Amino acid sequence: MGRSILDYVLRLLRQERFTADVAYPGQKFPRITDTVAAVHIERVDRANMTVTVEISILSPAAMGGTACEMEALRATEVLRWNGGVCVQNGCTYDGVAQVYVVQILATFTGVTDAEDCTLWPGFYCYVDNVMHHHAIAFGSEYVNSAKLEYSTGEALPVRSSPGSVAWSISMEELVPSGAPEIEDTEEEFVLELVTQWKTERFTGCRWTSIERQFTKQGMKRISKGFARGREEVADAAVEL
Repeated sequence: MGRSILDYVLRLLRQERFTADVAYPGQKFPRITDTVAAVHIERVDRANMTVTVEISILSPAAMGGTACEMEALRATEVLRWNGGVCVQNGCTYDGVAQVYVVQILATFTGVTDAEDCTLWPGFYCYVDNVMHHHAIAFGSEYVNSAKLEYSTGEALPVRSSPGSVAWSISMEELVPSGAPEIEDTEEEFVLELVTQWKTERFTGCRWTSIERQFTKQGMKRISKGFARGREEVADAAVEL
């Protein structure tokens, strides 16, 4: 279910036209003639379920350190907008390789196994097939408005009247400062919750309230609403 963390970071950088590859390819390091990004796993914290990736932005000496810093800033923004908590270090010069280097540490929520390091935050949440990258919690509650009926003098109900059935849903997001916020929808939508074990699809959804709280970590957005139906989807072809 997860994505290789290295493949994920490389894909993000390449989509923004960076020349990017793994930092230790098992072969002779090529001569740097243009700005490149070298990626490797810096740290895995199993206790906190985080994976830290180091991205080294390297530029030839002839381009100057400022060019390297600006490209590093661009890479930092790309990673931050896609779920990374980033720290960009200062620019240094490698006299042997004759390149300027800026290192970025990007920390993602993820899990690891014996063979790979994957990006898997526990669940993915999609609204009309649009992933909400910054979702940190999701809840659902079955609601049935059926009422119990009592007869005079009876302590226990004798029957129940049919009522409408719906699901109460809520989604909490933590959007980093400066990251783009997904536009709210006022129309009905389909919400898909993808976990390691199954995919739940909620249909006929509407948000009834959206609360925004501004914190030092970013904007916390809490959306609450309802869904008219729910189903479990086997082997859903959802792009992760």
